[in-house]
Amino acid sequence: MALSQEMESKVTDEAVRKRYDTFVEAAASNEEVHARHILLKTEDEAKAVIGELDGGGDFAQLARDKSTGPSGPGGGDLGFFGRGQMVPEFEEAAFKLETGTHTSTPVKTQFGWHVIKVEERRKAEPPPFEQAEEQLRAELQQTVGAAYVERLRKDAKIEHYNLDGTPQEEASDKKPE
Repeated sequence: MALSQEMESKVTDEAVRKRYDTFVEAAASNEEVHARHILLKTEDEAKAVIGELDGGGDFAQLARDKSTGPSGPGGGDLGFFGRGQMVPEFEEAAFKLETGTHTSTPVKTQFGWHVIKVEERRKAEPPPFEQAEEQLRAELQQTVGAAYVERLRKDAKIEHYNLDGTPQEEASDKKPE
């Protein structure tokens, strides 16, 4: 009951709104890229595709014709993604590319060899308050609850008793009988 009262007093609508504002401020610096890729089995195949692209080949068509990945039939389209959503090697290469360009060398990952093209970039849009409110309220309740329990533990004098009600010895390593 005390924990519920603590959360009720500190997890107010105003506190949730403030947490959302902080979340939005942090999200404002997040960038997303819209990329396509062509996944190939060998580095030589990837280099050949890069040669075709450099010669004016259509990226989406080459992805449909040559990619071994599940996005191949869709022209290699991966949609928008932010940092932390792709394997590191892929992500690093994609975020370095200028809009409208493709990788000049193949990118190796655990899945094979990739040729990547960045279609566009945008700032990540945070969800509206109404959509994020429930999750933010739950996170705030967890934070407030954990801090409350920690304060109680820090200030508490804990005494241990045996099953028969007698105090346990201070430095006892014995297991309860």
